[in-house]
Amino acid sequence: MYTNQPHVIYQSDSNWQHELMQKRDMLMGTLHPHVGRTLRVTTLDGHTYEGVLVNVDGHHVYLQVTSHGQHHGQHRPIYTPAQYNQIMTLVLFELLVIVLLS
Repeated sequence: MYTNQPHVIYQSDSNWQHELMQKRDMLMGTLHPHVGRTLRVTTLDGHTYEGVLVNVDGHHVYLQVTSHGQHHGQHRPIYTPAQYNQIMTLVLFELLVIVLLS
């Protein structure tokens, strides 16, 4: 039988929501003082990127990558000359390790 009422297919646990918000705020506070510095970022999927931290907001880290050393891991993307020195947007919640390089 079809009904016009919405059907919730997923709802996160309220404890998880609170913890996630705390981690997001902590991570943003940790990263903001390092805008303009070189970082190495490793994602949950095992991809590693190096570049200059351009900005961080509640959802993303913006990393300016260069033509060399910008990506390490299982899958190396194809870069064209037009893509050198591009701003890469990484999802804040997918970051596993962030290392300050300079």
